[in-house]
Amino acid sequence: CRSASPIIEKPFQRSTKDPDVDVVRRANEYCSRVLAKMSDEARETTDVGQAAEQLACIWKKRNNLSEIAFEGLLAILELCLLQVNEQVGLFSRLINSLAFNSVSFWKLAVPRIYDSDLSHGTAFRETLLFSLALYDVNNGKNRLRELYAAVPGVRQSMLGIHAKKFGEKYRHMQMSRSRASSRLASREGSCEDLLALDNDVVQDDSPSSDQGSDGVQSASAGAGSAASGQREHSQHHKQRVINVSNAPPVSLARKTSGQWEIKQGSGGLVACVDPVMSEDHDNIWLANLGLNFDDQKATEEDLHLSTNSLGLPIIQQARAGDVFHVIEENDKKIDGLTQNQKDVELVVPLLAIERDMSLLSVLNDYNRSSYKLNPVFVSQEDYNSYYGGISNGFLWPALHNLPEHIVKDYDDPNVLNDHWCAYVRVNYHFGLNAVRNARPQDFIWIHDYHLMLTGQIMRSLDSNLEVGFFLHIPFQPPPEFLTKYKMVGDPILRGILRFNKVGFQTHRDRAKFLELVQKTLPRARIAYEHGVDIYTVSFEGWTCSLGVFPVSIKNEDFLAIAQDPQTVIKAHEIKDEMMQHSGEGGALFFSVERFDYTKGILEKLRAWKRYFELHPERKGLDVLLQIAVTNRRTVESYRKYQDDCIALAESIRDSIRSEEYPEWRCIRFETDGLQRVQLIAHYLAMDVGVVTPAKDGMNLVAKEMMVCNPSAALMLSSGAGTEVQLGMAGFYKDEDKCYHRVEDIADIESFAKTFYEAAIKDKE
Repeated sequence: CRSASPIIEKPFQRSTKDPDVDVVRRANEYCSRVLAKMSDEARETTDVGQAAEQLACIWKKRNNLSEIAFEGLLAILELCLLQVNEQVGLFSRLINSLAFNSVSFWKLAVPRIYDSDLSHGTAFRETLLFSLALYDVNNGKNRLRELYAAVPGVRQSMLGIHAKKFGEKYRHMQMSRSRASSRLASREGSCEDLLALDNDVVQDDSPSSDQGSDGVQSASAGAGSAASGQREHSQHHKQRVINVSNAPPVSLARKTSGQWEIKQGSGGLVACVDPVMSEDHDNIWLANLGLNFDDQKATEEDLHLSTNSLGLPIIQQARAGDVFHVIEENDKKIDGLTQNQKDVELVVPLLAIERDMSLLSVLNDYNRSSYKLNPVFVSQEDYNSYYGGISNGFLWPALHNLPEHIVKDYDDPNVLNDHWCAYVRVNYHFGLNAVRNARPQDFIWIHDYHLMLTGQIMRSLDSNLEVGFFLHIPFQPPPEFLTKYKMVGDPILRGILRFNKVGFQTHRDRAKFLELVQKTLPRARIAYEHGVDIYTVSFEGWTCSLGVFPVSIKNEDFLAIAQDPQTVIKAHEIKDEMMQHSGEGGALFFSVERFDYTKGILEKLRAWKRYFELHPERKGLDVLLQIAVTNRRTVESYRKYQDDCIALAESIRDSIRSEEYPEWRCIRFETDGLQRVQLIAHYLAMDVGVVTPAKDGMNLVAKEMMVCNPSAALMLSSGAGTEVQLGMAGFYKDEDKCYHRVEDIADIESFAKTFYEAAIKDKE
């Protein structure tokens, strides 16, 4: 006999802060009560997913049981919003069950959600928006727009549409006042003319320094104001660039006084983007500065001193990897400390940086003098999983086709799901911030593998925006990317296709992407425009163009430093110091990169050892200077790889000796970065440059070496995007090979042979 007990504690009308409540059990019991009232219409079940399907079916009938069924659906929705990561599957079943009736459902459900947020301090509205965005990403749908259709105010408030409209009207009003003021000021008339004009306009738009004693502007001032008004009008309608990246384009330096100063960063991203961004102060750069909320206090064991690509110390958020570029000026203060003490001295005081008002002042000053740098805030827990977790532990090795370096934790679907949800959530926050800052005529430029879903999320919020994406790393995922890791692989393929424009570093990467699209999304239509070398992919009503745009360097900047007499002097000093114990005819091999398993450092060291085994006559002559700038030591796979490389380098240094030159050492291995002048001096000092990554999007070091020291030999692996570009451009022909190619860095014998060819070729 079924119970007819009354339904109590309706969903979204109760507090959710009781830690002792088992929300899953509560939802199950509530649905059981609801189903018990259905008698002949439904059957009892302990599966909440089945309950969702039954209740949706009954609710859609619009009979006397629909209201009760609706309460059951709300209970299931409440559970999904309380446990977003854990209930991804249940939320999908709920949305699928609603089918074409979702608009009607949201019209009834959203007011209850709003009431809960107001009455009980919940955040169900924000959670619902993200849950729908996550559903759309995972399923290739656009169900978020159904919520907008049901409750238009949701989208307006989320995107700040009313505030943006107010801002637009305010700018128009300013321009109108400016034009009216300029017309008045340039008119030769009596004082009565002034009285006919709104006094506020005169006061607002006439600087006191330009006024005479009678308060009337001069004609020249009026002309200047008119020109200013025209500039404001043209600027208001021009296209801005909104650049979006995970890392900021700056480094923050803390002075000995405790004050902060901001310094322009460098690296591949800044090098290729900053010239465009600097053209207009109205351009915007959105990035995460490491100022995230819900920070957990870091312990000494959590902290590993790390560096950016130039070797600058970086603040570490616990378990998150490289977060925040910081230069500590007070070097003398920390020189006497142990390494562990340095870690704490540099890092722990800076974890409270969010409360340092001097930093806010520095950012404001930067925005006044340059383009606008706007921080994107996310929860620290999400950032840890997104950056230190799935981005560096999964996506980075997967897209470099190095599956052996994928963190083993991702074999667990639950771990992969949790970190995937964090990845989507961070992309959601970036996308939301970009849309809020964008105007229809702007171009939004998203960068790299951290933000591959941002375009899809942005265009679900505003389909009129033009959003481009550039992938700085290779796109060479292994086969299991779309099988074992299908939960991630499929949404990423679809997500990339939701950008208007997508750029890859090489034709090889674009070809791989197109291959996977054809295999995974057979309904996609692909066309090729030969004249411009652009592929156009149409899929589910969206069109995306795919191009190849290899990044490069500003040759003149490097040549100016390379040709400076002081740099040449430094180069001679470096060469003399490195080769002082070598015999005549020795060659200095130089390699510099981040300490990353994608760079092929371990294979390089093995080949270097084999080189001397095959050619013992080179002992006492050749030296390899390897600079591997330490980073990402909070990621286990990086830390182990770095430790293995250092151990091997020490073993090679100690085991390979020369009786004739007892002070000679075949290798020097350093982990400190170089400033640009020092780096270029090393380029000038080298006899052979070694750039042999396993996989690399482009690798600008090879280009820098060739520009600064064209007389030096260059070893370049086929894994580098630069080698693909140079090979296609004809730099590696049988009769004219401009560099020494390493076909497969795993082939140690061939690699060692290439070392010998480069050493002998250089001396010839």
